[in-house]
Amino acid sequence: MPATIMSADSHVLEPGDLWTKRMPEKFRDRAPTIIHENKGQSGDFLFCPPLPPFNVTSLGSAGIPPGEQEKFSLGGYKVCRPGGWDPAERVKDMDLDGVDVEIFYCGLGMFFFSHPDDELQRAIMRAYNDFAHEYASHSPKRLLPVANVSMTTVEDALQETERCAKLGFKGVFISNDPAPERRYDNPMWEPFWTACEEMGLPVNIHILTGQRGTGLSERIIADYMKLHTFAVTAILDMITSGVFERHPKLKVVSVENDIGWLAHHLKRLEHASNRFAARYPEMKLNAADYWRRQVYATFQDDVPGVRTRDLIGVDRLMWGSDYPHFDSTFPHSREQIAKNFEGVPAGDMDQILGGTMAKVYNLSVGPS
Repeated sequence: MPATIMSADSHVLEPGDLWTKRMPEKFRDRAPTIIHENKGQSGDFLFCPPLPPFNVTSLGSAGIPPGEQEKFSLGGYKVCRPGGWDPAERVKDMDLDGVDVEIFYCGLGMFFFSHPDDELQRAIMRAYNDFAHEYASHSPKRLLPVANVSMTTVEDALQETERCAKLGFKGVFISNDPAPERRYDNPMWEPFWTACEEMGLPVNIHILTGQRGTGLSERIIADYMKLHTFAVTAILDMITSGVFERHPKLKVVSVENDIGWLAHHLKRLEHASNRFAARYPEMKLNAADYWRRQVYATFQDDVPGVRTRDLIGVDRLMWGSDYPHFDSTFPHSREQIAKNFEGVPAGDMDQILGGTMAKVYNLSVGPS
């Protein structure tokens, strides 16, 4: 086991009053808030119409067995891991779990990428970023924030990215499924890609962040099985439109989409690019070569992916705990790592459990 374990995919669970306290006065009457009952069920629910109310506990239930989640969901914030919103408690949980450094994303903030009011969405994202900056300041070498960027206008995306870069954020977090008029093959985003490349900020594309919804419905198992395809489409739009050709130092991270599918994906992508390359004059290389050069991916518990790491690229992979969410490996991350990396050489483990993350996010950090 490496001396330092880094998680490239962790989260916060935002406090319930974050937006009512931090958003400008003009938005206060529409700010996200918490209600304590929904359709006859008790609990704590994020409320921000027209989005459906969302039970907060699934984003703070790390370590709760699946069979107990339904009962747990009735308890609201008081039963969730307080490290989700309290950085002092967070560091205690990191020590308990044997995790030294974490890249962290929003929790509830993921759902606001689909809010139809663009101006309100941008204000929600800015308020979250202010909170994340303060949260990270408790332990700046261990808690490393990624900024929410509302991909609604280029001007705002650039302004918020530049603001957060000056505050020390380690990357930007954008929708995994932009609206048709805002797809990432649209030339409108060229200044944004340029800025991210020049500032060395990785572009992070995370599960459940679509501008048209999360991608989940009542067909939960079927929908769950294809969630990674949203990130695939977003990244391929960038590749086939020449974004990676024009920005060879731009780094893109597929976050929480797992990795077991990647070996076959790259093989199939290589074939598709050979077959249809003439239709994509913006690409000078095979599409799979751009992916291998500039795309990284995180996973939590994915033995098939680890076993095919040589076909993907060991230096493209990063482990994450997903703390404090229901899918998190907390408080058994070391055990999960041991299971996933059984028989894996120490050098490969070091790379995936920290070395790649340090390179991608320009880190020279250790626990403190």
